[in-house]
Amino acid sequence: MRTHKEYLKTQLHDEEFAKDFRREKQKLRIAYDIHAARLKSGLSQRDLAKRAGVTQQMVSRIETASKAHMAHSTVCKIAEALGMDVGLVPRAR
Repeated sequence: MRTHKEYLKTQLHDEEFAKDFRREKQKLRIAYDIHAARLKSGLSQRDLAKRAGVTQQMVSRIETASKAHMAHSTVCKIAEALGMDVGLVPRAR
């Protein structure tokens, strides 16, 4: 019986799967970072939404990674409201 890591390693050889996997991983990283920063700041989703000029529902969708496509401008507004910058991180090999 293979482990999950072994299975994933095999699946990542498929270029389309690897591309989709990286995209989902990026969405989850953004969602986690925004959620953690909001909690650390002691803000509710509603408070953050007001500061960022977006709806509470948009903050919720981004924090749960349930939005199919996150607009860069929206992520930047939320980051700015949290006193954060949006940047690129090298991929782990």
